[in-house]
Amino acid sequence: MNLSFKGYLLLNGFFLIFISFNNVFNFNLIDFTLVMSIFFYSIKWNKNEWLVPLFLFAWGIFQDILLGMNLGYSGSIFLFFYVLSQITSINGLFEQQKIKFIIFIIALLILFIFKNLFIYFSYQLNYLSVGELSAFLIMVLLYPPLNLMIIYSQKKYEENR
Repeated sequence: MNLSFKGYLLLNGFFLIFISFNNVFNFNLIDFTLVMSIFFYSIKWNKNEWLVPLFLFAWGIFQDILLGMNLGYSGSIFLFFYVLSQITSINGLFEQQKIKFIIFIIALLILFIFKNLFIYFSYQLNYLSVGELSAFLIMVLLYPPLNLMIIYSQKKYEENR
C-alpha cells in the first residue's frame, strides 16, 4: 500500500477515530487496541513506508496518555502487529489466509502470555482474568470478517489505481 499525502491524512484520521472509540467506549470484552492491531496485521504495507511505524508508535503513546496506561504499551502492540504483517508479507505468507490466521492466533497468545508474565513479575500477582482471556478470544473471532473486509477494500483500491 503506497500512501500519498492524502493517504497519510486518512490513515491518521482512522487512528484518531479508533483511539476516540477506545476512550469513549471502554468495554471489557472488546479491546479497541487489539481491533486496531487486526487492521495493522491485515493490511499489506509497502516496504518503503517509513513514516507508518513512527505514526503507529506516536498514536500508541497518545492512546496510552488518554487511557492512563503505561507509556509505550499500545504503541508496542501496534508495532508488533505491523512488523508481523511485514514478516508475513516478505515471506510470501500474506496471501495464504489460513496460515496468516494461525500466525495471528499465535501472536495473540504470545501477547497474552507476556502481559500476564509482566503482571506476575512486576506485582507478584497470579492474574489470569477470564474477561481478559475472553477479550482475546473475541479478537480471534473478529479477525476473519475484518480481514476479509480489508482484503476486499485493498483489492478494490488496487483495481482503481
